[in-house]
Amino acid sequence: MKTPAIIKETKMNKIYLTLITLVFVLSCKNTPKEKKGITNNTEAVNEIILPNHPLWQLNRLTLNTTNDNLNQTNKQVFRLSRTSITETAYASVNNIPVVFGNYYRASILVKKDHLGSFFGLRIIGEYPNRADAIFDLEKGLLKEVVDVGEFFNGEAKIEEVDKGWYKCSLTAEVNSNKMKIILGPTSELGKAITWEGATNEKSHVNIIPSSLVLEELAK
Repeated sequence: MKTPAIIKETKMNKIYLTLITLVFVLSCKNTPKEKKGITNNTEAVNEIILPNHPLWQLNRLTLNTTNDNLNQTNKQVFRLSRTSITETAYASVNNIPVVFGNYYRASILVKKDHLGSFFGLRIIGEYPNRADAIFDLEKGLLKEVVDVGEFFNGEAKIEEVDKGWYKCSLTAEVNSNKMKIILGPTSELGKAITWEGATNEKSHVNIIPSSLVLEELAK
């Protein structure tokens, strides 16, 4: 027959083990998911069909053709210009169906303008779940990249493809069934998480809308 002291010790051990198990479960829930070997360089398995630029939503931006070109190709170049320096301004490609939990990479060809050399790119599901990046088109450098909420492992890259022209790309694990691509000029002082906000200065960038690509990456 167990003595009261042994019974008390057994109950304490059970409580202790229960607390350890609870702490372990909670810590697992709060641990970010691992990348599973997927990076911005991972091979694409599928390209998502996107709407042409006349169907993009422009918010306090204009999109006009220019006389610029990319290595004498037939790709049409447009100047993306802010019409407000005190309010948010961005172009948005909306309602893109995707597979929940897969990795996606958005990319576009961009060149600096005489009134701007910083470019913002975002992939976003249901707010606030998203990944953002800012690119320095003057130096050809990635300024900052962040991921928020249920978008994990945000990674960005900038590659020169022609004189002054860069391929800017952003990759993340997208935990959503639908997403948007948001892009536009920003300022040197902007933060990645709010790059579309007020700039307090005029800013433009040159883009090739037909080069905007969204790819699903191999697992």
